[in-house]
Amino acid sequence: MKQRQVPAPTVLAGLLRLAFGAMALGATGAALAQAEESKLQRVEITGSSIKRLDAETALPVQVIRREDIDKSGVTTAAELLGKVSASAAGLTDGASFSDISGQRGFNGANLRGIGVSSTLVLLNGRRLANFASPGSNAGVDLNAIPAAAIARVEVLKDGASAIYGTDAIGGVINFITRSDYVGADASIYGSATQHGGAGKTMATLSGGTGKLSEQGYNAFMVLDYQDNKPLRSGQRDWIGSAYQPDINLDVGSSNTFPANVRRVRANGSPTGPRLNPSAPACNPPATVYAPGSFVGSQACLYDYMQDTEIFPESKRLSLLARGEFEAGGGHTVFAEALHNVTRSTYRISPLTVTNLNYPLAGEYYPHSLITTNKTDLRVSMRLAEGGNRTNEVESTAQRLLLGAKGTLAGWDYNTGLNHSVNTVDDQYIDGYVRTSAFDSAFATGKINPFGASGAEGQALLKAAKINDAARQSRGTTNVFDAKATRDLFEMAGGTAAIAVGGEYRKEKMRFTPSALLAAGEIRGDGAAAAFAGQRTVKAAYVELNLPFLAGVETQLALRHDRYDDFGATTNPKFGLRWQPAKEFVARASYGEGFRAPSLSDLYNPPRTGQTNGIYNDPLGCIKTAAIDNTGNPDYCGLQPDKLLGGRAGLKPETSKQFSAGVVFEPQRNLTATLDYWKIRKQDVIVAPEGSYFSDPVRNAAYIERGAADPSLPGIPGPILSIDSRLRNIGSLETSGLDLGVNWRSAASAWGRVAVGLTGTYVLDYKTREADAPELNGAGVFANDQVVQRWRHTLSLDYDLGPWSATLQQTFYSHYRDQNPNPDGSERRVKAYQLWDLTGSYAWSKALRLRGGIRNLLDTNPPRSNQIYSFLAGYDPNYTDSRGRSFFLSANYSFR
Repeated sequence: MKQRQVPAPTVLAGLLRLAFGAMALGATGAALAQAEESKLQRVEITGSSIKRLDAETALPVQVIRREDIDKSGVTTAAELLGKVSASAAGLTDGASFSDISGQRGFNGANLRGIGVSSTLVLLNGRRLANFASPGSNAGVDLNAIPAAAIARVEVLKDGASAIYGTDAIGGVINFITRSDYVGADASIYGSATQHGGAGKTMATLSGGTGKLSEQGYNAFMVLDYQDNKPLRSGQRDWIGSAYQPDINLDVGSSNTFPANVRRVRANGSPTGPRLNPSAPACNPPATVYAPGSFVGSQACLYDYMQDTEIFPESKRLSLLARGEFEAGGGHTVFAEALHNVTRSTYRISPLTVTNLNYPLAGEYYPHSLITTNKTDLRVSMRLAEGGNRTNEVESTAQRLLLGAKGTLAGWDYNTGLNHSVNTVDDQYIDGYVRTSAFDSAFATGKINPFGASGAEGQALLKAAKINDAARQSRGTTNVFDAKATRDLFEMAGGTAAIAVGGEYRKEKMRFTPSALLAAGEIRGDGAAAAFAGQRTVKAAYVELNLPFLAGVETQLALRHDRYDDFGATTNPKFGLRWQPAKEFVARASYGEGFRAPSLSDLYNPPRTGQTNGIYNDPLGCIKTAAIDNTGNPDYCGLQPDKLLGGRAGLKPETSKQFSAGVVFEPQRNLTATLDYWKIRKQDVIVAPEGSYFSDPVRNAAYIERGAADPSLPGIPGPILSIDSRLRNIGSLETSGLDLGVNWRSAASAWGRVAVGLTGTYVLDYKTREADAPELNGAGVFANDQVVQRWRHTLSLDYDLGPWSATLQQTFYSHYRDQNPNPDGSERRVKAYQLWDLTGSYAWSKALRLRGGIRNLLDTNPPRSNQIYSFLAGYDPNYTDSRGRSFFLSANYSFR
């Protein structure tokens, strides 16, 4: 690939000269710095490598403490980010059913809703390997984060970090684990839902020994086990049909059991309407009669929402261990090891069979249905006798970190060698068949598309079924990093400080399909080819903190990255902090970002799959004065093939972002923040789908059509497939406001009350393709996600001695649905809010009991006619399908 050389500006050379020149400062400066350290302990805040006394930097950082996590009742990193208002359209357990193309089991963070790939997730300030299974979302799997070990989470809401990486366009989420921990803890947790299913049990053991300041060492370990039970659609009476004409939702499938059929022409192509021998009784609850749907009045409709799971079964085991040892002379060495295994089981509706003909001579031929003009019959069927499609996905995350830190010649340094690995094995364990074996068996006519097969047919089906480790993926990230910070000199507003750092990163990815998958021998799944890719990234950065005047300081940072496949890029970061009084801080920042396409984006070869949604072709499924084509199966209710995969010619995404805000603390117990932010991303990488059907004329180059039917003048040929491989489509611009309010009363005999609010209002979410008008997706379901105008989390805490209680609300505002009402008017999805109530009691210094009710009001997800997600009738990306649940936990400390 041709490299894109971006020369570093003169300012980089100047800053680097200043950085290394500062190393030559005399012993006087080092002594002053060490004396200051002995008086006040400084901490490093995410977003800056320079340690400081005041947590409010020039960049907006939301800090979530361990006690906040416990009070909210969440048990995973993904659930926690659902409480962060700056997070939108993340990938969750419910939504992961939608990705049947290879990224099952993946939970991803998405700050500002601009893409999982644009959010950088760190563990203790350093990277983890991305989820290895190839797909359109490259990011760290949140399942790999050991939630029980988290001490706090720092969310840097200002993106394109010059410190951690300019690929963090949406922002940085830094999960920070415990340190210097002494003692032992054991905790158990159990939860159950009111309506059944989705129960959960957890057990955690943690222990630490040694104080660094006294014994010269500290070692600790956290072991956590979680067991989540599945939830089937039939366990929730609010689950609607895939066919709900009152909200203009018609995404049921024409592939049914008993099968729908069409006559076959002499040339082998199907013709005529769909017919079903069981209509109108059909075979409820999954196969139903819906004459007003696209299948027509002589056929049945498959309502897959009555025959699937909506929350997966999973088991997770995490081990995190860390040790730190004094090496003398102000130096310490440390080691950290992480091992996490998550095994998720996905069960969805039975396999579809759409391109086979049932022979006229078959013993189950429906002669009572086809009485004249008998031909072979093209089936649209569900292989119900084969069982529900079931995949078991095992994702293993490992990280080994070795490092050292300390003080050398007046510099605080920190360096580490990080080896991180993620492997994903996707096992097809039930409901799938070998293509050639099944096709041959079906051609005998002994497998019954309309009911139970006889012994011979069942034996043929059993012989065709597979249990196959179809997808094996491995991703490796090796990083060596080093940084050093120190005070420089006195200025009018205080002491200037500097940080310099560098990073060498090697990324590798490998995907290996099974022999069956590589040969295209798994029916319903296109052939997948093996691939491998790697890249090397070298980076250097410098950061300066310059307090020019009393209360005024500037953060200047510059990062230079050199990719061996995309050349060099240099990106600045500027921050300004003004504090005219102790009660008020004003801040602003500007930065530029650069995200190279992931290895999967570049090297994942093309393969054939099916669209996520079921669509109508607006150029053919039409009703005019001359023709009513709304029941034509070649144009209505389509789920055509789509080409998946990466593209070698993708361009990097670049960005510019700006933020400005204020922090106001009129009294000690009250703090308020308000920040404006704006991000503009160019050459956005996406895998389009829905836009091909909403605007097929503009996207004609990516749509393959068959020959036009002369009997349908003016209507193009039917859609056969679409090209949904990744491509650069133009620009994305989003802006909004973040609001934060925290108040805490004084302690009294009546206890103490605290109120906290964090909210995000999205002003704009504009996308523009090169040849298309600008679209504003704020408060609109657009393409594959919704970014609500307003999201907030509100918490009310009460503490009285050993007792504490928290009432928390998570709120999402209403938005415009993906499709209009049946009469063409705008359809709104109702606002959605969840209330959680938790309480705890400290039985003794050692034992604390906690219990609570999640989704206190048993609020069901609002109805939606979105068609992108496999789960229809509601949006699983931000809603909780489990309903009201109750939990109890106990924690015992051995100290």
